Amino acid sequence: MESLIEQLPKIVEEGKKEVEKIMERLESENHIGLQTNEFVLPIRKEANLFRGKYQEIDGQNWFNRLCYGDNLLVMQALLSGDEAAGLPSMRGKIDLIYIDPPYDSKADYRTKITLPDLDLEQKPNVMEQFAYADLWNKGTVSYLKSMYPRLYLMRELLALNGIFYIHLDWHACHYVKIMLDDIFGKENFRNEIIWKYTGSLQPQKDFARKHDVIYRYSKSADYIYHPDLIPYSENSINRFDKEDENGRFKITYRDGKEYKTYMKKGKPIEDVWIDKIETDIMEIPIVMKNSSEFMGYDTQKPEKLLERIIKASSNENSIVADFFAGSGTTGGRCGKTRQTLDNVRFRETRNNDYEKKTYRQRGKTIFISSNR
Repeated sequence: MESLIEQLPKIVEEGKKEVEKIMERLESENHIGLQTNEFVLPIRKEANLFRGKYQEIDGQNWFNRLCYGDNLLVMQALLSGDEAAGLPSMRGKIDLIYIDPPYDSKADYRTKITLPDLDLEQKPNVMEQFAYADLWNKGTVSYLKSMYPRLYLMRELLALNGIFYIHLDWHACHYVKIMLDDIFGKENFRNEIIWKYTGSLQPQKDFARKHDVIYRYSKSADYIYHPDLIPYSENSINRFDKEDENGRFKITYRDGKEYKTYMKKGKPIEDVWIDKIETDIMEIPIVMKNSSEFMGYDTQKPEKLLERIIKASSNENSIVADFFAGSGTTGGRCGKTRQTLDNVRFRETRNNDYEKKTYRQRGKTIFISSNR
């Protein structure tokens, strides 16, 4: 039996053939379109009523979209564009793509969905559905085969100055990294970000696995990046114990000479992000079940994590896409930082009432909405 590393070239070859077929279909007259199931009008704060002017769907005005379905088909529709839905081709238009796909962990994630009964006096029924099945017929091989064409189409949608983030863990990140080098080019690899977190599970015979990996790629050498600074700790600030008209400074000595070293505004963010406040590191905790952020989604990522990514790699009114939308954290943070959004759910079965609750709590509405 061939090892996974022996099968990897075949996986890539099959992925490229599938991409070629997809690209040929995009050039034909038969395009995949998006059906608008719901259009949600933006509201004003006063009495939660819409008081604006309704805009025609004509491709001139941007409307946020939440797409429900197989993201491979959705991305083909985005590449083609759809005049009837007021959607121009999104090829090379998306400034930031963040995805948090399945991890090939062989786990089932279930969610409880409340369905209102026809008899309003009765209590709502509860139906358990698969929110997300991280299961693949042929294990990691099937997982990688499914990922290759999707990752390729994401690169096609990414702007020339755009940035792509993929959030993974130890299960398959090293194999996915090889495919990403092939798709984006090894020269466009920017960072391997380590997000370290804490938790109660402690294996008996292994070191505790307490970090995720976020790979960051660009499409060219000229990409959006807004460096952020972490405030210094009190101990660090106290080392700069003198002050003049230029700010706080400390005295250092080198080669028998005295030098003034001025305190900068903060410490540049490095590629290890930690969930505890240790020295100068900013806190990015996991989402606990008792957290106000928690939406009942087992693999939910914290808003602070997405806030850092969105602020670093997008501009105001940039177009941001999340093709494995999960609990909707990306969309929620875009709503708070005024980026526009394409959110795509992947093979999920959450019902509309649940999604409305999720996005309205986060300042977003579902399917198609205006970012005003």
